[in-house]
Amino acid sequence: MRKFALLALVTSLTFSSFPVVYASERQNVSSIEQSISEDMLAMNNIGLIVGDKEGLTAQFAQKKVTGNDLHAILLKLGISLDGKYKELMAHLAHSKPISEKEFYEIFLQLLGYEKGVDFNEETVITFADAIGLAPTHSKSFTHQDLARVLNNCLKSKTKEGHEYFEILLADGFLSDYNTNKDIPEALVFDGKTQPIFKHDEAIYEKVYVEVETDTDFDGKLDLVEVWIKRPAETEKGMQVPVVFELSPYERGTNDDLYDLHNVDEDLTVSERTETTLGDVTYKPEEKELPAPRKIAGQAEHGQLEKFDFDGWYDYFFARGYAVVSAGGLGSIGSEGIVDTGSADEIAAGVAIINWLNGDARAFTNKTDNIEVKADWSTGNVGMSGRSYRGTLPIGIAATGVDGLKTIVPVAAISSWYDYYRTNGLNLAGEGWQGDDTDLLAIYCMSRMFDPEDYSSVKAVFERAMDQMRMEQDRVTGDYNVFWDERNYLNNADQIKASVFIVHGLNDWNVKSKQFDMLWKALEENDVPRKMVLHQGEHISINNLAGIDFNDMMNRWFDYWLYEIDNNVMEDIAPVTIQNNTNLEFETFDNWPVKGETLKLYLNNGGQIHALTTNPSSKSEKESFVDNLSISGYDRAVQDGLAWRQTIVGTPEEARADRLAYVTEPLKEDMRISGTINVTLKAALDQSTGIISAMLVDYGTEYRPTIDTEVVVPNGIIYGGNAGSDDIVDFVMESEPSTFKVISRGWMDAQNRVAPYRVDPIKPGTEYTFTVDMQPMDYTVKAGHKLGLILYSTDAEYTMRPLTTTHFTVNVAETFLEIPVAK
Repeated sequence: MRKFALLALVTSLTFSSFPVVYASERQNVSSIEQSISEDMLAMNNIGLIVGDKEGLTAQFAQKKVTGNDLHAILLKLGISLDGKYKELMAHLAHSKPISEKEFYEIFLQLLGYEKGVDFNEETVITFADAIGLAPTHSKSFTHQDLARVLNNCLKSKTKEGHEYFEILLADGFLSDYNTNKDIPEALVFDGKTQPIFKHDEAIYEKVYVEVETDTDFDGKLDLVEVWIKRPAETEKGMQVPVVFELSPYERGTNDDLYDLHNVDEDLTVSERTETTLGDVTYKPEEKELPAPRKIAGQAEHGQLEKFDFDGWYDYFFARGYAVVSAGGLGSIGSEGIVDTGSADEIAAGVAIINWLNGDARAFTNKTDNIEVKADWSTGNVGMSGRSYRGTLPIGIAATGVDGLKTIVPVAAISSWYDYYRTNGLNLAGEGWQGDDTDLLAIYCMSRMFDPEDYSSVKAVFERAMDQMRMEQDRVTGDYNVFWDERNYLNNADQIKASVFIVHGLNDWNVKSKQFDMLWKALEENDVPRKMVLHQGEHISINNLAGIDFNDMMNRWFDYWLYEIDNNVMEDIAPVTIQNNTNLEFETFDNWPVKGETLKLYLNNGGQIHALTTNPSSKSEKESFVDNLSISGYDRAVQDGLAWRQTIVGTPEEARADRLAYVTEPLKEDMRISGTINVTLKAALDQSTGIISAMLVDYGTEYRPTIDTEVVVPNGIIYGGNAGSDDIVDFVMESEPSTFKVISRGWMDAQNRVAPYRVDPIKPGTEYTFTVDMQPMDYTVKAGHKLGLILYSTDAEYTMRPLTTTHFTVNVAETFLEIPVAK
């Protein structure tokens, strides 16, 4: 990476090898002396402190600040003589020295604080200190002092939580920044690009990128429709990096075709297999592809056509980024067919990135072969997105494609098997029992919206879906070559892009194992990485209270795409986790949080329901039965919440359909961080069955929910006239709850050795099963109890077999392993 620094100017001025302007050209600097502070140079660079007739000298730096000096600065910032601050401005029109206290009396009000409410004459300095403005406490307020406190104020937030410098820019400060420049440039202040590019002046463009696939077998390489929004300044020779989202949902979805597979059926009893991991390893097949199109001419632009983007990406557009969006193969406007998570689907994203860095071709339409180049792009690309849209960047990064510098996968899948399957079971996300890759492909095949176009590929797509249904193998639920193709972790050693993971600890759609596996693969291959884990579900956190995620991403993209040396890799902790007790975000050096394993045993000394640190001295057996009717579960109504309350809510109650064990009340808080495992020795009276386990926090209290509410309306301003967003926070329970399920795990008894191998069950014979629960970070409060629930069918997640199966557990040889942070 071509990062360099001309001057070390705190975090206010940092440098890039791309054409950016660091606030402004330095004005009237006769010499740069060691005695002139970095803050003063920073303020000089945005034209606020220019020195005296001798220039910016050490002597000037030590001069006292007068009312006229501050008056002139406020005028440059756009503070009107006749507006809200008329009296303040008039008070400053003099040549007498002013104090630091007078400075803060003015700037605190500019930041939205009220004199007499938030602070008074006596508390000005202490209040400024309390909100992080770092006063100098200098007796003699010099220009050196002014530069420091002014810089701090410009980098601060208003009382309402807005970036003050961005407010000034929106009000016209530095509005002429690129006026009369031959080639416009991005503005960098406080280590990040600033919102000076206008949303309402954007260039919208549509092109068709050629992909090295022919998935619809029409004898031509597939073309993918790509939408671009770039600053108007790119028409004047400015080159910008790209934030790119590949979204199969973007062009519309077939909601009425999402007909879930039946889950009310028995598991398949399979013959023994000796399958090895090598047997199920995906090996790309050599395909004979059509020749590339013959270029018939060149064009300066694609089709100029306006369209709507996700509002969050406008945040980056305003800061000097192009935003690129595509639906991918099989989306309306594109060619090819949808093939959920496959190598072909990844190839489409690779082709778009290659076009952005000059190594692939795009055309103005699908017929004329008129080529168009992305000459406005620097070639540096970042990808982001949530769910499926965050999943594809992982697969694309795993190809090692040049130009992709960073990805920000949010609630993303790194292995599709572990999304749709678990340990040999068909097991999709919460609320999506019966979902699978074929349904998602049909859902995203938006070429169906154009009947004439779809008619040309209908037969091809239907054959592909038949093939997919066979290969995804809902009969056994086992891992195979189909799933291995969609396991992006296999190629983690090829990842060259940095990775910033975002995931919800309460996301039971794309479950936590996905981020855990990805983090470990990145760590193993020393990929630059960061991670934020929050208490939400399947959500984005760009507007979540408690963490300034937009500022993080501003600096992150600037570092990797604009190549600005802003210390983001040092300033952002490797792992940031929002705790479940007070919703504060805490920082750590790694995931999971360092600790040790706590081993708990069942039924100590014959005491029913006990979960203790001492192993049992007796060979005890306890039984449960897999029969959903015992809980009153109605397969037609499918009320999973009521089922969970019945199974989990009263652990002291003996039930035929589950076993429950609890600890004594904890003497101190226990932070669980990592993967919980339960190892049990058990016998079944059938040839297979589902083995499930839950870890539960028992204790009555008000817990945070996954619902959110607005706490600061319009609290995030995108900049560049692009609008705003509300800041939200999680809602607490209206009534205290008595328990919370911390984590769960599931297994097909036949897959106790490996998900790709069948080891038959002989009824009545004891076998050892180790069930891994979903990785978790969760604090159980002192006074609460930990509970373990052993059961079979999970009405909320697994298949729901019709056959009744009895399980007999050897309690003495069953134990729980919990990773406890220290």
